[in-house]
Amino acid sequence: MSDLMDILACPACLGSLTTVADGVECTTCGHTYPDAGGYLDLGPASRAPGAGLGQFFLQDPLHVPRYEQHTRTSFLQIMGDNWENALTPEAEDDYLRAHLTAADAPLLDLACGAGRWTRTLVDHLGLDRVVALDLSVPMIDAIRAELPGVRVVRGTALRLPFATGSLGAVNCSNALQLLPEPRDVLREVARCLRPGGLFTAFTYRHAERPTYRHFQRQHENTFGVRSFTPAELMSWLIAAGLDLIDLRSPAGMLLLTARRTE
Repeated sequence: MSDLMDILACPACLGSLTTVADGVECTTCGHTYPDAGGYLDLGPASRAPGAGLGQFFLQDPLHVPRYEQHTRTSFLQIMGDNWENALTPEAEDDYLRAHLTAADAPLLDLACGAGRWTRTLVDHLGLDRVVALDLSVPMIDAIRAELPGVRVVRGTALRLPFATGSLGAVNCSNALQLLPEPRDVLREVARCLRPGGLFTAFTYRHAERPTYRHFQRQHENTFGVRSFTPAELMSWLIAAGLDLIDLRSPAGMLLLTARRTE
């Protein structure tokens, strides 16, 4: 993790970190964070799942191996009205490759999960240009097994453990709807990006048809997630200092790219 020390920061006070025997220590507030056996644990002490079935699934070691092949496909169909494959996995990957090719390093894969999109980014940009972050320990275990050598840290999107202006790009695929206080998450993303840095995301559009909105709402209540209107997301991006440069909406999903203002 020595190659990450220049960009990491204390999530409590944003002070710089220094290496100690069993992890890292903040030079400002003195808070220590452990080396968890190959990755730094810069997240909150509590590892209990949050509210909703979605958080439980993503932190349940028995479910994590089934997530990509089973749960995620069904989730896209219902939450994103993706019954006719308006958005395929190949199209998701193509979008990231098209919009992040010119991204500066390091690129953070925020809420990386088991590494579905981290692998795409690593294959396209190189292992040394990508950093992954997730809150779920089972997901971190999964991505480390799937992508040996990937740089990964445990942390929360609401208190990103990175120095201000230290990142060249941030990707957040299929996660913004699950994160608490997404408006604050976007502010944290913008804080960590350098001027001109890129942000890409894939999430879900608030259904306009009343009948389909009923089913989407049931899914939201069960899994503890939410959907967004394009206007809502645009206003949050602007408030955070991010300029929207691309927005697409296949079926009930949203793909977007924004740039940190100079």
